[in-house]
Amino acid sequence: MSVTTPSSAAPPGAPAPPPGPRRWLGLLVAVALVSGGVVYAVEEREEDARARPPAARITPPTPNQGTKPPSKTAAAIAARRLAVDTILLRRSKAVRTRNANLFLADVDPANAELRRQQRVLFDNLVELDFAEIGYSQAEERFDPVAAREHGASTYLARVLMRYQIPKVDTDPVTTELGYTFVQRGGRWILVDDDDLDDDLGPGAHREVWDLGPIEVRHGARVLAVVEEGDTERAKAIVAEATEALAQVTAYWPRRWRGSVLVAALDDTEVRDARFADEDVESAASAGSTFSSLPGQDTADGTVSGAYIVVNPKERDRIDEILLSHEITHVATADLGGYEPLWLAEGAAEYVSWRGIEEISGPGELAKWEQDVVDDALPALQSLPSDLGFYQSNADVYGVSWLAVRLLVRELGLSKVEELYEDLARHGTDQVNRDRILLTRTGFTEASLWLSLKDYRPRR
Repeated sequence: MSVTTPSSAAPPGAPAPPPGPRRWLGLLVAVALVSGGVVYAVEEREEDARARPPAARITPPTPNQGTKPPSKTAAAIAARRLAVDTILLRRSKAVRTRNANLFLADVDPANAELRRQQRVLFDNLVELDFAEIGYSQAEERFDPVAAREHGASTYLARVLMRYQIPKVDTDPVTTELGYTFVQRGGRWILVDDDDLDDDLGPGAHREVWDLGPIEVRHGARVLAVVEEGDTERAKAIVAEATEALAQVTAYWPRRWRGSVLVAALDDTEVRDARFADEDVESAASAGSTFSSLPGQDTADGTVSGAYIVVNPKERDRIDEILLSHEITHVATADLGGYEPLWLAEGAAEYVSWRGIEEISGPGELAKWEQDVVDDALPALQSLPSDLGFYQSNADVYGVSWLAVRLLVRELGLSKVEELYEDLARHGTDQVNRDRILLTRTGFTEASLWLSLKDYRPRR
């Protein structure tokens, strides 16, 4: 059983997160393997959307942009919507009844490649054995490039896919797609499924079932998704994640009984995880699932949980220590995500290091603790802030871990967990964070930092 030892340097070139609640952004935990260590970082989903060139985006929900689409009578619009709704109903019924012919019935018969891709998609959806699956139109979009390619009857729709994976999603969750339909021979058919990809949210149309043939392996509380035929890796992930779940249960007091999905695919972009070719250090990420997408019912959306995605370059190095850090984030994802990053990362590091201590004994932990005290604390002037977390060259993860250790020493672990939950749900701004921290601990962030500067390891 391999042990990967956490380090704490921030990943180079990581962007500063935008202000505002992390719940809308989702929790993305990038785990970096550096010099034999593991560096944990959190990136924000919104950065991917902001990074796209403005020309590549179509501002929702306005359907008419660029060249104005042809005018339609009310009756024609209603008939088209009914036809598309019927197609979407057939697709969900096809998955539930495992009927491939029904799933492909409305796919362009002249496009062999699209039909091949859709058959792979169908097989993947069946493999995941959804407890619930459904598709619905959100709103019409317009793209003059797609209209020129597909013809005058082109109809682009943003589609919401609502689904529930048994033993993984406690409630149905939602992702989004962009479908292109045309009218041909008196009927509407699906002619493309990626024309709107650049206009959708981070991770849309990049779910684990969208990216090629998969294989699924179940554990009691683990679902591993790998490339088709990668059976031994799937078995190993289930085993390591099961041990990691036991560590989270043992070392974090919240009674979370959920399950975890771990995806280890041969793709550098899965969901909202971005593992660029040159980004060889990022090993894994945990990205949020939403029962209600941002902007759907509320501005922030509602986080339901999170899935873990593994960097394809690091799939052979995933172990229970790394996964225990990730699963800690999954186990707290549904609380709201308003806690400060030093607490989120410090808590996940706390769980991981307890696992290392169990395996390797207290000496390994004591060494890192002393390194943080001697080297990391003097490099900072305060607790790591959200805005500076990703750009700091200091050991912000080590300091975050040490802050949690101090709070556990002073208050006890159960009180720290209650603090975490309160901040995650209600720490929407600095005023509320300060109020909650002071009420529950007697510390402000400033006084906690001063106490941390005087921290002395107990031997």
